[in-house]
Amino acid sequence: MANQQLSLLSGEEIKTGALVEQGEEKLFRASTYDLSVGDIIPSGAGISGDSKYSLPPGGMVRVVSKESLKLPDTVTGHVLLKNELCTRGVLAINIGVVDPGFEGPISSTLINFGREACVVEKGTPFLRVSFHRCPQSPKAKASAKYDRETYLKRVKQEVLAYSGPTFLNMDAMTAKAAEKAFVSFKEGLVLWATLVAVLLALLAIFAPLGASYVEKYVVAREQRETQLEQAVEKKLDERYENRLKALSDQVEQLRKATEKPGQRTAPTGKQ
Repeated sequence: MANQQLSLLSGEEIKTGALVEQGEEKLFRASTYDLSVGDIIPSGAGISGDSKYSLPPGGMVRVVSKESLKLPDTVTGHVLLKNELCTRGVLAINIGVVDPGFEGPISSTLINFGREACVVEKGTPFLRVSFHRCPQSPKAKASAKYDRETYLKRVKQEVLAYSGPTFLNMDAMTAKAAEKAFVSFKEGLVLWATLVAVLLALLAIFAPLGASYVEKYVVAREQRETQLEQAVEKKLDERYENRLKALSDQVEQLRKATEKPGQRTAPTGKQ
């Protein structure tokens, strides 16, 4: 392998190079190896002893490969998700490059983005690894090396410390959002209740004043109307009296003008 730099290894080279420990013949491909589920670690629990785990929609679960990798200083691994899981709406995160010199199992967090629950079963292939020859680097000596027990303990601690049962911890986020909305609603309700109470208090104070003002205004208006009517009547009376007096004067003048000299108007009444 040292004479063939920067090349992809075939399935036969992967097998003969003992890059995969506890590998199964059926999982060796032409140029890759399919890692299978060995241990299932749900959130908030220890390593599951069940051979199956039902991953609900939006759920997350950590799985550890049954196989362990043992890479020399001149080989690097590239880990990809199996297409079969993608078609079922399941994605794997925290996968990628395996540095030269690494020894130990490979783990991944599976997230169900589908509409239905997905059964994760031990022995099911979930990751595909390709191996590439690369120039030797002294940094490969510092790559991590785990036995299975130590690796499982480390993964379990990570799950307990950081992982939630659902993607983005939707249950907690939903509860928090609902709580925040309720608090906002309660604060808004208190504010509006306070405003209504203040408004009612103001109405209790100003309503009598307003009623008194209206009453005074109505009375004053009626008085003004009465005074106006009296003034109009008085003016009309004065005008009629003046006109009657003027007419009387005119009649008296006409009478005097038509009266003959020495003729007196006979007094009215009985003799």
